[in-house]
Amino acid sequence: MAAEWYNTQPGNRNFLNPIGFILKLDIFPGVDFFCQAANVPDISMPTIDVPSPFRSLPIIPGGGVSFGDLNLTFIVDEDLQNYISIHNWIRDNGNADKMQTTEEYPKYSNGQLHIVTSQFNPHFVVDFQNIFPIQLSGMSFDARMTDVDYITAEVTFKHQQFFIRDKSFKIL
Repeated sequence: MAAEWYNTQPGNRNFLNPIGFILKLDIFPGVDFFCQAANVPDISMPTIDVPSPFRSLPIIPGGGVSFGDLNLTFIVDEDLQNYISIHNWIRDNGNADKMQTTEEYPKYSNGQLHIVTSQFNPHFVVDFQNIFPIQLSGMSFDARMTDVDYITAEVTFKHQQFFIRDKSFKIL
């Protein structure tokens, strides 16, 4: 019998590049978020342990799926355009100034986290449906710094679901 192990080896031996990504939000087509860090959210499903005389056995109850948060760290641009966009979106949807939303910002947007290959070519897209921000960090200024370390901010988004798609936007 001939060895078949070579048929089961991965065809692509390049590793996923941790620095190759771009964020796009439909609500802000002209705002580049200068992302420094992003995550593909976790996904989980509930289980139920059914007792038996020997041990508990996990089963799938059919109770749905939970998605984790999308967390981003981005460099704040000098005009605060990217920071203010998120800031005002949260204020508007959270009714910070009035007893009703101003309708300036929709409640939800769609967004895409574009992931590139190790050669920086588009490879796949994490497509978020009905995304909205729930938290935006403050900005810290410090005149004691000896080197320029640009201001960054962190934002947390909730979303209803996400899909991982290939570069032609087909679900993987």
